[in-house]
Amino acid sequence: MPFPDADHAVVSEAKVRDYLLNTNHPVCGPKAAWFASIGYTVDNWEDLADDLLRLARTAEDFVAKPSRFGVKYEVSGRIGRPGHRPADVMTVWIVEENGLPKLITAYPG
Repeated sequence: MPFPDADHAVVSEAKVRDYLLNTNHPVCGPKAAWFASIGYTVDNWEDLADDLLRLARTAEDFVAKPSRFGVKYEVSGRIGRPGHRPADVMTVWIVEENGLPKLITAYPG
């Protein structure tokens, strides 16, 4: 069962393009290389956003963790583009007070 309101989850262009897929980002550079190895680059950032949303909306389980900013949900699954090997990914979503779930991060997992 997906986490609450997963069908309304959002993934921002900036989170995917400028953070997760940015090879020059000081923190996410290694993540970007990993995502590229499974078929995601800044040129097809929409595919990663769509696949992460699909994962959130179809997850069979999740871990909820309260935080001072809202409830965080950790969801894992497999993603990958055609012609590339699929890989396990961990995603973290947050629901702030009276807000929609939004992607915080994703990483190999």
